[in-house]
Amino acid sequence: MCDAAVEVLAQEGARGLTHRKVERRAGLPDGTTSSYFPTRSALLRATAERVAELDVADFEAVTTQPSSEPAAATTLSLLAEMVMRSAAGPALNRSRARYELALHAHRDAVLRAAFDDAIAGFVALSEQAVTQVQPDGFIDRELVEQQARAVTTFINGVMVRQVLGPRPVDSAEELTRLLHALVAGIAASHHVHADQV
Repeated sequence: MCDAAVEVLAQEGARGLTHRKVERRAGLPDGTTSSYFPTRSALLRATAERVAELDVADFEAVTTQPSSEPAAATTLSLLAEMVMRSAAGPALNRSRARYELALHAHRDAVLRAAFDDAIAGFVALSEQAVTQVQPDGFIDRELVEQQARAVTTFINGVMVRQVLGPRPVDSAEELTRLLHALVAGIAASHHVHADQV
């Protein structure tokens, strides 16, 4: 039912989400959805939890996927591939549903909690990715946190643009290059600032 709700959200927006439309999409008898989710709010929350569950599965796939690339490049490039996959097919519908749900999350603490968990997972993945590309094995926690925030923010912007229309970047390879440039630029700025203090 929640997968059907994701499809309804993607096609019709949050205002179009009803128990009946979910039942039609899922091929279920009338009243089935309300038996599980008595209110629209409960349906929204369950759908947000399903989106977060699918996102976590994607995050875990990124962190465990074997690759022939050097470890330093692996997580950033796999992260870029995951972002590009989010712009096509069922993943695009999930991206659209995620943003529809996000607009309602500020009014609903339980719904917000599902997003906070997903965001925490994404930030942790970003921190892992930028930690792997630090030179000489030296880890400056403040720098890693700045880089991870920038990577997370940049990727979110790319994903929003993908949901709204044409892709802002053409490939995972291009996005990987942009992410590496972003991480390097923040490191250079951080080191200049540190030298001035």
